[in-house]
Amino acid sequence: MISILNKPHPFIFNKFSVLVPSAITFLLILLLAPSYFQNLEPIERGVAAFFTTLLVGLCIRLSVPLLKKLLPTAMNEDDWTIGKEILLILSVVCIMIIAISVLLFVLRDNEETVVALVFKTASLTIGISIFPIIITVLFEQYHHQKLQVKKATSLTTYLATENKKLRATTRISSQPGEKLLIKSDNQNIELRLDPNDLIFMKSDGNYMEVYYHDMDDIKTKLIRNTMKSITAVLPNTSFLRCHKSFIVNGNYIIKVEGNARNLELKLKGVATNIPVSRAKVKEVSKFLEGN
Repeated sequence: MISILNKPHPFIFNKFSVLVPSAITFLLILLLAPSYFQNLEPIERGVAAFFTTLLVGLCIRLSVPLLKKLLPTAMNEDDWTIGKEILLILSVVCIMIIAISVLLFVLRDNEETVVALVFKTASLTIGISIFPIIITVLFEQYHHQKLQVKKATSLTTYLATENKKLRATTRISSQPGEKLLIKSDNQNIELRLDPNDLIFMKSDGNYMEVYYHDMDDIKTKLIRNTMKSITAVLPNTSFLRCHKSFIVNGNYIIKVEGNARNLELKLKGVATNIPVSRAKVKEVSKFLEGN
């Protein structure tokens, strides 16, 4: 179960994230008249369905951006999983329960206690939403996994063409003996490298992990500096920032892989794949396709 909850999942929030649940809510109330709505006349039920639907839409539209603002680390789209998606949906459902309970409290015509009203609203809301939630999560998982695999396959195929093979074997132009100087934040030179020996770099707080070739080995050096400062000295024709925490030497990319959440780059001689953030997918695609 834990492995399933930790599976990558796309973070999707657009107009359909609001419209689809709202439309389902309206139709269920209007046609099935669950619980409290059974006692209403058709016109009254339609009005109640409209305002309940409007409330549901507002809860979804406002709560997700608010949660992203309040919990930026937990809501990081590049680390999104099925478990986080379920927690987000349940959080929004709880907000909806509170909002609908307030609405029904205002509209009620009996002496039902607040606790009983909230309990009935929770049962009603969860009952209405549980199947659309399950179907939506499963559909998103399947659909985006399929799209990402297709995109990854397309880019990998392009990498395998004759032109891409030629580019992959072309070394970064440099004058004989010219070295790439990697400095710390106090401007001390930490590494002198042939640009072709620099494989990738990873940001780790105020430090950069530099992975490079030294003879036949791949070595790592931790340097205190920012991604922005080090990126400024790299040739942008060969080095690509594919993620907020990663810069890669494009000549080492041999394959693109994908899951439901994002793309990953496989580098020659490197065991761990390098993630591509959603914001960088187009940039990476253009880079690999030579545009």
